[in-house]
Parts: sequence; C-alpha cells; structure tokens
Amino acid sequence: QDGRTVGQNNGELSASINFSQSPNFNDWEDSSDSTNIPTLLFPSIEFGGRYGVAEKVDLTLRMNTNLNLGLGAKFQVVGDRESSFALALGAELGTFGLISGLWNVQVPLYLSVHPTENFAWYLNPRYIYQFSSFAGAENGLSYTGANTGLLFGNRNKFGLDIGYYRIGTNGESIGALQIGFGGRFAFGNN
Repeated sequence: QDGRTVGQNNGELSASINFSQSPNFNDWEDSSDSTNIPTLLFPSIEFGGRYGVAEKVDLTLRMNTNLNLGLGAKFQVVGDRESSFALALGAELGTFGLISGLWNVQVPLYLSVHPTENFAWYLNPRYIYQFSSFAGAENGLSYTGANTGLLFGNRNKFGLDIGYYRIGTNGESIGALQIGFGGRFAFGNN
C-alpha cells in the first residue's frame, strides 16, 4: 500500500499473487543453528479491500488462499489524496488458518512518493508479532522488515512488490523473502 488513504465513503478492492518464503518451523525447533534452517517457498492469492470511514482513516481487510485473515486500520498523517508525498500509520490484527489459534499483530508505516498520478514508489516498514493462543504470547515470533514496490496507473493501479523480513525468537533469526504482483481497483470518488 502507498501512504494515501482512499477518502471518506470511497473504497478499493485488490487482488494479488504472491510467492513467500518461510522457515520450516518444525526444523527450526529441532535445530540449534538457525542459519541452517531450510525454508519453504509457496504461492498464495490474496484479496483485500479498504474503505474510507473518514477522509484520512481507512479500514482494511485482507484474506488469502493460505486461510490468513487480517483486519486493520490506516491513518494518514502527512499529505492528502493528491499530495506527492504521503505518510500513514497502520495497525492490523490477523490470524493464520482461521482456526489454528495462530495470531499476529502488525504495526506498519506507509510511505509513498507520487511524482505523477500514474506512478508511485512506496516503502512499508513493518513489525509483526506472531503468537499462538494455545502456547501463549510469551512464546511468539517477531518479524521485522519492509515491503517496497512500484504502482502504475491512474484510478486503477497495478504493481510489483518485494519484501524482506527477519523472523526471530530467543535471539535467533532467519531471513524470508516475498514477491508479489497485483492490482487495486477503486470505487467511489477516489
């Protein structure tokens, strides 16, 4: 996402295909050396939406074919829907597998530069804390990283996204890469 909100009573639907890397958590638990943990590469299709409940406040929803579901909010603090630089703060609560008991809390920052209305570059630093409702929040994983990408198009936009995150627990961490292609489709007056 870029740093702009959609504006009050406006919205946006999105769809993307993503390729994500993840550590094999079973091997991680059995290993004393996190640098040798094998990673899994898997595709997913994600659908999402945003709705402007105020001019600078969006509610967000994301779900994908891995049964992830996330609900969040985005608050634009710098710029507006036409500014060449935009900055927004976000918060999201999500679950993995819907009934797995695996939850995450995400705190993203949305930065974007819009040299023209047909092109934007964005950077989204993000902290994620993932935990199991069965094992308790003290046994969780921390994800620290960012996504960056390019968006093309005026009202409806298409883009390429790449992200890198360090996933850690108990002082050990491993890197994970993700790449995605997608589109955003506006409705309302945005």
